[in-house]
Amino acid sequence: MRSPRRDQSAARITDIIRQLLDFSRRRGPSLGAHDLRPIPARSAELLGALARKRGITVTIENPDEPLLAEVDPAQMQQVLANLVPNALQAMGDGGRLTIRLGRRHAVPPADLGGNAADFATITVEDEGAGIAPEQLAHVFEPFFTTQDVGEGTGLGLSVAWGIVRDHGGWIDVESEPGRGSRFTILLHPARDVVRSEARV
Repeated sequence: MRSPRRDQSAARITDIIRQLLDFSRRRGPSLGAHDLRPIPARSAELLGALARKRGITVTIENPDEPLLAEVDPAQMQQVLANLVPNALQAMGDGGRLTIRLGRRHAVPPADLGGNAADFATITVEDEGAGIAPEQLAHVFEPFFTTQDVGEGTGLGLSVAWGIVRDHGGWIDVESEPGRGSRFTILLHPARDVVRSEARV
């Protein structure tokens, strides 16, 4: 009979291999006008068991009207599949994790260029341990992690960052030790009529 420790080790190895493949074989997005609202619901469904195990409540805040952005829905799902577990691990046991959709008027980072404009946003906000100021600049670097040994690979945020950049967007991070973190994905809005297949 296999031991729980061996099962956990096997699961962790599988996760590391998956993230390495995601990191090294990332394909370009197939962009189209899609409603972002189904994406958080799908993520909450997929990760609900992990959240319940930790006693964490996942709350989704969606606008009433469609929030259209130029995205590849499958790849945006992958972004949340990396950001949400990272937030759950940062929280330990108990608390609230919020996934919020909205809009923000912002200036893109200098390396992306462009003027201030309106962007569609997906925010993942946790009530975890937070990130020290000196670590914030490194959170998207491959293999950098603030988690305990055995908890994180240091690849999830790098994969998420790369996918969002492939979409022409970026991820903004706000955090304070002891008061949680807020990761906000900023994406180019789409003003086309959303396609009927815009579901994940």
